Order: sequence, then C-alpha cells, then structure tokens
Amino acid sequence: MKLLKCFARDLKNTAGFLPENLMSLKKIFVESDTWQGVAFILALALILGTVSNLGLIKRFIAGEFNQAFISKDQFPGLVFISLEEAGDLWFTQKAVFIDSRSGYEYRRGHIPGAISIPLEEAKEKKGELLAIIPREPSLVLYCEGGDCLSSLNLARILHESGFGNLRIFSGGWKEWTAAGLPVAKESEE
Repeated sequence: MKLLKCFARDLKNTAGFLPENLMSLKKIFVESDTWQGVAFILALALILGTVSNLGLIKRFIAGEFNQAFISKDQFPGLVFISLEEAGDLWFTQKAVFIDSRSGYEYRRGHIPGAISIPLEEAKEKKGELLAIIPREPSLVLYCEGGDCLSSLNLARILHESGFGNLRIFSGGWKEWTAAGLPVAKESEE
C-alpha cells in the first residue's frame, strides 16, 4: 500500500513538472534576448571560422582548388561509379581497370588485371604510358580512395588525349579491399 501511495505522489509531481518546463522553454524562445544571443553566437562563429581559415579562403579565391572540381560539360565521358558498379564491371570483364597510385602501392596490392599508370609517370611519359591503354571498352580509374584525386587527374589527362567512356571509382582501393573483393599482389623481389 505504501508503494502505491509513493507512486501516486511521484506521478502527481511529474505531471506538474513537465508542463511547467515546457512553458519555460516556450518563454525562452519567445523572448527577443534569446534570439539576439543566438544571432550573436552565429555571427561570432562565422567571424572566427573565416579568420581561422583565411589562408584556405584566399587559396580558393585564387583558383588553387579548381582542379578538384569537375564539370560534366568539360568531360562528357566521365562518370563516377559505386563499389557495386565497379565490382559488376570487373566480374563481367566489361571494363579495363587503371590504377593511378604509385608503382610501389600497385605492387603491394591492386585490383586483379588492373594496369598501373601512376599519375606522376603519366604526366612525364604521357605518350609511352597512354599507348598501353586499350581504347575500346570502358576504363575504370581508381586510386587510394577518400580524398585521393590522382584517378580524377589521370582521367583528365586521358580525356584530353582522346579517351572516352571513363569511369572513376571514387571509393578506390580502400573500399575495394574493405569489401573483401579479389586482390592481386606483385611478388616482392
């Protein structure tokens, strides 16, 4: 019986507690001081964010990051694909895979059948390396994945050299291996 009385008392106290707190919240959001405070905090965050990233903002305005952005009008044959699409193209052998990572990374592990065309070498020996790439099927370019842009930059070189039907597997090597898909390694000599 005592337990039932305590429960009824607690229920009564809780019932009064919730509406009072909700009313307090309503008062807070209706008052203009609250909104002035919120506006001040947002303005301060904007100012501090701008000041702390001023170097990056200047570099962006100078056009330093333009290479990271791509327009479909500039590269009509370029398509970004998912892991599922990359796996399907690999298993059905409907595409040639191009690994744009360094030769060392390629030897440590790559998608089986992929051709190693490191971006830096493609820039230096463009004609020699591009001669080994078949032009007919789709080309799937990949690099490490994540923030890696070497596959995108290699795609630009290939597009400018007349290659079409280019696909970028943006998940790259990291996503391929995480999914447990087949890998190949060169012998360590």
